[in-house]
Amino acid sequence: MKSKSLIITLIIAVVGALAAAWYFLWYVPHTPAYTLKIIHQAVQEKNADEVLRHVDVKSIVKNIVDREGNKYIDTSNPFGKAAVAATKTFGPALIEDVMRKYIEDPDSFKSEPPTDNNQAANQNDDNKSMVDRLVEGRLFKEHDVEIKNLKTDDHGETATVTATIQNNKKNMTKDIKILMRHLGDGTWVIYDIPDMEDLYTITRK
Repeated sequence: MKSKSLIITLIIAVVGALAAAWYFLWYVPHTPAYTLKIIHQAVQEKNADEVLRHVDVKSIVKNIVDREGNKYIDTSNPFGKAAVAATKTFGPALIEDVMRKYIEDPDSFKSEPPTDNNQAANQNDDNKSMVDRLVEGRLFKEHDVEIKNLKTDDHGETATVTATIQNNKKNMTKDIKILMRHLGDGTWVIYDIPDMEDLYTITRK
């Protein structure tokens, strides 16, 4: 009986170890949330190519323009239609260039420093722009804004990641949906952010 119990215990231990190995070495690296970690790490390392591999800017721009364009542009006339078409055509390349520059040289996005002492005294944290706070690492690293929860709804080839974001200065919380598509190599790519306006609102000072 003792030997049988020992064998059963060993089997359970081995199965448990294999399950843990599968979870941490295969399953976790293949989740959409892990791809978000890859993007974050690539930003820290100033690796724009890796970030852009996981962000489908062309699809994001198209989806936002299709969804929100008529709020800002009158698409019932030829000029409005041309503006929408131009945004879809030229917008992605422009945004990619800006993203690449920000990732590789974030300091170039800082606001110009104040020219006198009075202005310097007035330029406290509350007056700094969202970009300044991003560049300085204040926006997330110093908890102006925190990601409180990540929830993934996996549909197979696509997934919806819902990030609960809290702005501690404004005492405001919003759920931001991030739509992702499987790349086929175990990682994912962001192709739409339906709650872009909410994301902008929650991350503002």
